[in-house]
Amino acid sequence: MKMVRLFALASTCLVASAPALAQGKGDDPEIVVTGSLVRGVAPAGTNVVSVSQDVVQSSGATTTAQLLQTIPQLGSFNDLLKQNGGNNFVTTNRPNLRDLPAFTTKANSATLMLVDGHRVVGMGVSVTSPDVDIVPPGIIERVEIVPDGGSAVYGSDAVAGVINFITRKDIKGVEADARYGFGEKNYWTFDANLTAGHRWDGGGVYLSYNYAKNSTFLGRDRDFVRIYPANAAGVSIPYTQIECPGGTVINRINGNIYALPYARGAGVPGTANQCDLSDTASVYPENERHSVFGGLDQQLTDSLKFELRGFYTHRDTYQSLGIFHSNANVGPTFVNATLTPFPQQSNYFTSPGSPFEVHQVSFGWGADNASNQRIALDAWGITPTATLDMGENWQLRTMLNYGQSETEQRTTNVSSAALVNAIRAGLFNPYDVGSSNPAALAAVTNFQSYGNTRQEQFNARAIVDGDLVSLPGGAVKLAVGAEYLYESVRTRRGDVIPGFETSGYPGLSINGALVIPARAGLPLGAASRDVKSLFGELVVPLFGADNRTGGFEELTLSLSGRYDHYSDFGDTFNPKVGLTWKPAEFLRLRAAWGKSFAAPSLLDKPETDPAALSWQSGSIFAFLVPTSVLVANGYPAPTGANSNAMFILGSRPGIGPEKATTLSLGADLEPVPGLRLSGTYWSIKYRDVIAQAPFTNFPQYFAGFGGVSFFVNPSQARIDAAIASAASITGTACAPQPSCVYIIEDNRKDNLGRFNNAGIDFSASYATATNWGAVDFSVNGNFQLTRKQSATATAPLIDFLSANYSRLKVRTMLGVELGNLRSQITWSHSRGYKLNPVVPAAGGFPVQDRVGDYNVFDLFFRYEVPGEGMLENLAFTLTANNVFSKDPPVYRAQQITLSTNGFANGSTVGRVIQLGVSKRF
Repeated sequence: MKMVRLFALASTCLVASAPALAQGKGDDPEIVVTGSLVRGVAPAGTNVVSVSQDVVQSSGATTTAQLLQTIPQLGSFNDLLKQNGGNNFVTTNRPNLRDLPAFTTKANSATLMLVDGHRVVGMGVSVTSPDVDIVPPGIIERVEIVPDGGSAVYGSDAVAGVINFITRKDIKGVEADARYGFGEKNYWTFDANLTAGHRWDGGGVYLSYNYAKNSTFLGRDRDFVRIYPANAAGVSIPYTQIECPGGTVINRINGNIYALPYARGAGVPGTANQCDLSDTASVYPENERHSVFGGLDQQLTDSLKFELRGFYTHRDTYQSLGIFHSNANVGPTFVNATLTPFPQQSNYFTSPGSPFEVHQVSFGWGADNASNQRIALDAWGITPTATLDMGENWQLRTMLNYGQSETEQRTTNVSSAALVNAIRAGLFNPYDVGSSNPAALAAVTNFQSYGNTRQEQFNARAIVDGDLVSLPGGAVKLAVGAEYLYESVRTRRGDVIPGFETSGYPGLSINGALVIPARAGLPLGAASRDVKSLFGELVVPLFGADNRTGGFEELTLSLSGRYDHYSDFGDTFNPKVGLTWKPAEFLRLRAAWGKSFAAPSLLDKPETDPAALSWQSGSIFAFLVPTSVLVANGYPAPTGANSNAMFILGSRPGIGPEKATTLSLGADLEPVPGLRLSGTYWSIKYRDVIAQAPFTNFPQYFAGFGGVSFFVNPSQARIDAAIASAASITGTACAPQPSCVYIIEDNRKDNLGRFNNAGIDFSASYATATNWGAVDFSVNGNFQLTRKQSATATAPLIDFLSANYSRLKVRTMLGVELGNLRSQITWSHSRGYKLNPVVPAAGGFPVQDRVGDYNVFDLFFRYEVPGEGMLENLAFTLTANNVFSKDPPVYRAQQITLSTNGFANGSTVGRVIQLGVSKRF
């Protein structure tokens, strides 16, 4: 409430303190282009990619996240930008220019998102960057993308660049539109917009409402989603998944695998009850969103203008994560000793194996016990601004911004500790799930992975800009400013029993046996900080219209810099130099160099992301420890007696800012009217990257992080230290220690290694009128030259571009206008790549050493109905996205997220036909 009162007081002062006397206006345009602080000039040396309202409409996007899938400079190109399922990592749709690393695991972002040139409150359970879907496509006038470092102008997060959503403002009358899309296997989308605006002498007001909803679809609804068989360490046959209804047993002593049910001594080795768990997992989530966007502007005096913008968004997301699937380790009872964490042989059921065997029993809980994830997002913000013309072409622009968000995520879960207790008490039979106690079944599955995070932001900024002095090449322009930013987060995250998130749970016993011990409520993690900043930009026209000469039609130098003081980690200064040179009227050369940074998020701190340790065994242990890779790097293979892992997530203390040096060199060529060619070389040298150790990238992890993030056959002292570092522990500790522990994986976030990224952006466009209408063509692409990463700050850089990554991404569009009809075809291409390591042959499938190209074609038609009255300003649209229903390329390696199995190098919802109608009154 303190920040709300401060915001209200400051908003009043923002208008009241400005003088009411008339001042002379300057003649320069008032537009401030993204990437610059100065009115009326493009950022020198920088390539600004602009996406117009027409392009937004022709994309058929019902959400802004879908719109960003059409831009090759973004990591989501030709893919599905969606919230992650099954964990607390990314619960928002956020952009990732240049596809920088650690995007799905860290809370901060290396791409800065702006709305009308200002920051927006952070959103998400475990991230603090905004969700792009707060800006409905129907309210977007254009999107300006600066794929270049921008911290000298905007501060934190602008490492890879800036995406600025410019909203519509000059709205008169009423506009209504609606679109319905239908796809394969009952997939559908619907969105509707209603916008009303009124203009009067000196001002105006508008309000826009948007509703959007889409259905989900499951892995079984798309042929390209499937889990291929794989060879598992210590298992005698390749298999897809064995945590399936019916059940399967692996003898951890000799590796034999048996399908259940079987009688003791009558099991058939090499058999398994297999299934494809991706069949019941959502590939794309169901979303329902309500958005309101509004604005007001008024020219208070000849020199003073006041504007007010505000938004509210509520979105619900649902996705199935597939049937509950689990495994339990069942071990022998010895005289005077018990091998734990393996449960003892129960007195209530009979193991079909020898009393001295160690079994991993894998099973599914059945279709009626499905796991799912629900995410709810609420966010709002309000931004008053005042612009004062001070005379002599000087202007003062002041801005206040206040916003709040709340994101809640609930993922149904199984408690492994409760499962172990139920097995030991004879309440749950892993060899025959159906014979288990119903109350125990309900208790074990009545858990959720829960997260609730509230975020708050207050931002105040003042900028003065104008003509400093006149040179022969034009006026030297100066902009200086100051900014204050306050942000805070309050978060609760962890495994809970629904309804007991804050109060704690008293415990549960069934038939006198303790199944769920008493649990405390989730602790509240909170953090806040403020940032005080000074910044400036100087634009020097060395050559211009008044003094141009041979070889120098224009030569403009830009110098900018920004100082930021953070209350939690200190100071940073980031400069940028830009140069634009036009040796001829048809040729423009560009160069820019700068420093950028991304501050550690408030959710990348131990206070809000404490260390969480889990004991892992069975199939999770097998996933975390690929024996062949370990052995290849000199480590001993695990045995049945030490098949246990300690796995730690969270954030380490003392995480500092990420830093980067950026460089771009480019040329724009306009040889004939209507034709524009552009090419830009870009480079990002990124260091102190906040990330988890890449434990899912086995070759990189086990080759580079030994003794840093993982420790094989750890000592008792190291085990004790890992336990002491954890704020929470799940699972059951093994015994006897230390021999039962094969590995400790401490994968908490930290400032890790370096990342060097470079490539070429290229584009071409041509438009011409004909005697029957018009034709236009455009191509926009990105070709990567370098993609290298080091495991730590001192480790050597390793090439990640020669394999496992698409180097070329291109989007090509051809449009034709014939009378009132606009027709357009678009081709999106992602080039294939080699695999290293290859996917081994398994289950009758050969070795895979390559992932293929991915090509998607979209069609768009718009017809504006001629006529008057009700026919006036009436238009119909038809969009066919992925018109040929092209599946993404096959990739047979098994993935930890069920719905991402079977494919790579892109993703799709399949063919979607969308019909739309719009009317202006």
